[in-house]
Amino acid sequence: MDTGILEKIGFTKGEIKVYLSLIELGNTTSGPIILKSGAARSKVYEILEKLKKKGLVTESIQKDTKYFQAASPKRILDYIQSKENELKKDKNNFIKLLPKLVLKQKHTGTTQEVKIYDGFEGIKSLHDEIVNQLAKKDEYLAMTFSDAALNNNSIILMFKKFHQKRAKTGAKAKIICNSKDKLAISKMNYSETKFYEFRTTKQILPTGISIAKDMVITINWGKTPKAFVIICKENAEQYRKFFYAIWKDAKKLK
Repeated sequence: MDTGILEKIGFTKGEIKVYLSLIELGNTTSGPIILKSGAARSKVYEILEKLKKKGLVTESIQKDTKYFQAASPKRILDYIQSKENELKKDKNNFIKLLPKLVLKQKHTGTTQEVKIYDGFEGIKSLHDEIVNQLAKKDEYLAMTFSDAALNNNSIILMFKKFHQKRAKTGAKAKIICNSKDKLAISKMNYSETKFYEFRTTKQILPTGISIAKDMVITINWGKTPKAFVIICKENAEQYRKFFYAIWKDAKKLK
């Protein structure tokens, strides 16, 4: 007999053996139960007590001796229903608690998540997600670009469309690149797009970094492009401080 379902609904292997033994034995003392079930003598009374609490075993005293009898297997349905009712009650209580837990997590500021986007289509999807999160008071900050990206017309077009959508949200974009990076200056200066500022600096910058909301995005435009996204408010704030430390001294394009 496959008793796996009984384990899934909360019965131990010992409880299953003792209960099935009692079904076959009928009204009996502990001795035959031990022999038939294989349960240890030291454990059998503990198991019987647990089955009694589940409503699956009854106990009686006959001539100063304890006798045990299995309740109808239909009582297992009652036990399952009882568990369902308890679970439903626990669920309702947790729903009441959930907003407090979420609020507490927001206050601690420790929410962290890492995502990886594979391939060009994955990176396009990422930028669609970014646009969907941006609002009027938000900013999109980015630092320099790799030659692999700048020499790919599909990537240039993707960023152009991204900034067109971003401008419609009212969110501002600030872009920095090295003053010697003529390729980036010529291809990533979307100055005709609203809320777009482009500056250059003599400082060496990390390649392919952007910051939006609580996200820090690093894009590697290798053979298989990948975007690594760290979602962490504190981390994003540190990158913003770094960005603005350079931005304040960076030069606007003439």
